[in-house]
Amino acid sequence: MAPRLALMASRATREESLHLVLGGGGAVVGLAVGLVFLRGTAPLAGTGSIGQVAALSVFGCAAATAALVLAVVTPRSMPWFGGAHRWRRALDIVGLALVYGLLGLFLTSALFGVFQQAFQGVALDRMAGTFWVVVASAAGAYATSAAGSALTGRSLATLLAVFLTAGVLASAMNATDRYWWERYFSELGEGGDLASVTFNLTLLLTGVALLTVTEFLAHDLDRWAASAGEPAWVTAVVRTLLSAVGVLVALVALVSRDVSVTWHDVIAQTLVVVFGALLVVTPVLLRRMPGGLLPVTITAFALLVAITVMFVEVRYLNMTAFEMGAAAIVYAWLLLFIRIVSAAADGAEEARAEDAQEHPPTNGDDALAAPDGSMGP
Repeated sequence: MAPRLALMASRATREESLHLVLGGGGAVVGLAVGLVFLRGTAPLAGTGSIGQVAALSVFGCAAATAALVLAVVTPRSMPWFGGAHRWRRALDIVGLALVYGLLGLFLTSALFGVFQQAFQGVALDRMAGTFWVVVASAAGAYATSAAGSALTGRSLATLLAVFLTAGVLASAMNATDRYWWERYFSELGEGGDLASVTFNLTLLLTGVALLTVTEFLAHDLDRWAASAGEPAWVTAVVRTLLSAVGVLVALVALVSRDVSVTWHDVIAQTLVVVFGALLVVTPVLLRRMPGGLLPVTITAFALLVAITVMFVEVRYLNMTAFEMGAAAIVYAWLLLFIRIVSAAADGAEEARAEDAQEHPPTNGDDALAAPDGSMGP
């Protein structure tokens, strides 16, 4: 037992050492970026600011760190990650790397913006500004390495929720039309400005990352189904529907209203239909799964009906409020669904391990047989 515990500690130590090394690499990158791009005194936030340089540096460090960890470290603990095809593994790695990078950019920009509001009029010289770029880059690389090494279906779903929220808020804050919300949600994706690029890129990466989430979910479903005796086609149906949701979310971003209003609306309506099918079919197929899947699904369905009535009949909500409310309900259900499946899979493995301890396998014939081959004295 002692050697095994020592081995576990050694593995944890090696992982922490990797995080520190990658954080140190981020600091070196931040130092180079700060010295090259910061000239003279600069504010904390805004165009040409320290925060802008730091955000771009964090984007590069986080994206590169995530790609490295997902390509080298993650397959050791999860050999099934990315599937059997190289193109699929490359898609998962690139998509998640960009998600980590952009999330780091959004959070860093927001943090320096808050600091600028807290310290009105503050401007730092080149050396002080470079120091904060170094700190931000090192923190971004370290946090990304730690998060990527401990990636699970539940943590990935939470990451996507934070990323989607941050991306939409960043798009709304940069919108040239401050009253976009008076029309519809997709208004943020129209035009060629920074707001529309941010909005469409956020949706595109969310759709791609949902395909990765589907692989985690399918793996957990397979673990649970093996213990519960469920047929393999159950996992295949859920995987297909959820993959279709991810593809359609990405297509909504690629085929914006600027490209084609008709096709954008067709894709969006198809997305609603496919997710509706997922919402109805899932609790039926997984009715034996422990946890609160059925109550959560019923609650989500009731909330969707309620906001639909408030939009269509009562006219209390405008189009933007309805779309945002529906999106929030849908993603909340998806997040809880992933967590319920993951918990059920972990519970099935724990039950199997406990059963193995209580009833260890024995070779009855060998135990009873005498050395000469007879069954007793």
